[in-house]
Amino acid sequence: MLLGSDQSDVPRWMPLTTSRMPTHAASAWDGLSRPRPADLRGPAYDVASLAPPRHKLLICAAPRSSSKRLARLLLGAGLGVPMEYFNETSIGPLCTRWQIQRRHYLAQLYARRSANGIFASNLQHAQIEAWPYRQDFEELFANAVVVHLIRLDKTAQAASLAASLLTGEWGFDEPASCPEYSGREMKRAARQAWAIIAADDERLQTAFNRLHVDPIRIMSDEVNRADLTVVADLAARLDTAFDRAGAERMLQHDRGPYRGYEALKSKLREYLPQ
Repeated sequence: MLLGSDQSDVPRWMPLTTSRMPTHAASAWDGLSRPRPADLRGPAYDVASLAPPRHKLLICAAPRSSSKRLARLLLGAGLGVPMEYFNETSIGPLCTRWQIQRRHYLAQLYARRSANGIFASNLQHAQIEAWPYRQDFEELFANAVVVHLIRLDKTAQAASLAASLLTGEWGFDEPASCPEYSGREMKRAARQAWAIIAADDERLQTAFNRLHVDPIRIMSDEVNRADLTVVADLAARLDTAFDRAGAERMLQHDRGPYRGYEALKSKLREYLPQ
């Protein structure tokens, strides 16, 4: 169990050393601004592929673990077009726009959302369990590079999740003001968030065991650094090129953890284990 564990007890990611350096790739991102999930669902990020992806990269994480930050850096680097494809907010709009049935969804993701021969996706445990076509995930995880992204500060993670549960805001914009919530509302949201955070990493490990996956474990603090170490390592593990200039531009647009509802998060921490 990761909750309350000492940092030294958590399996640490170590960079992969390789002499085979990537040479060329092109990002599907236009480089102009930090893309939002709604942008990523749009046709601008459809990339027609004539062949199945050569590589699959899966970023598995509990909520509020900086998985979207990692996905944006990978997008800038041209390592696929990663987003939460198995979130209902993605499934419904994409199936409707592409005019497909859900049983054909994975095949269409490969065909329309692979960039530079890579299909990449963020995944949460609840999304894996909710998808009705179990064989899709068996295929998706087969021979994939799988990352288990972990946030060590579980109290901060739960406070962030509780704030999103209360406000309904999941993006990176800094709000001008914050609604007022009663102590009962904050306590309920904090308990709900803590229960989710307390269970998700272990449930992901159970899913990995079932799917015979040995993931790379990366800490969210490493993702939020102002460098491309994690991106370069994942490109090396995929034995593929990456768009260094695009990734550098994304670093300029995406400065890491956003500061949203800080006062609310501070109050929510009072209802969480320290």
